[in-house]
Amino acid sequence: MSNQDNANVFSAVSVHRTPTAKHSRRQCRIYSPEEFLEMPMVKEFIKNNPNQHFVNEETGEVMLAQELAELYCSVNNGKKLKKLLRRSFGDKS
Repeated sequence: MSNQDNANVFSAVSVHRTPTAKHSRRQCRIYSPEEFLEMPMVKEFIKNNPNQHFVNEETGEVMLAQELAELYCSVNNGKKLKKLLRRSFGDKS
């Protein structure tokens, strides 16, 4: 009888409760590198800085420079990945 005060003793959950995403990073769409490179702002950035990305013809692998990689992380809400990138390149900010 000591469990009577606990709400979830029998694993019962109310029917009206719906799951909600509480963080925007869980709600956003994740873009593939190809979709990212097709965005207008990225095309303009690559036009101004032509040496920022390289696509391997044999494997189709997309390689991005630091600035473009950080922009990719920002678009996909990859805050932790962006932080790791900055640390690996030597920027401690």
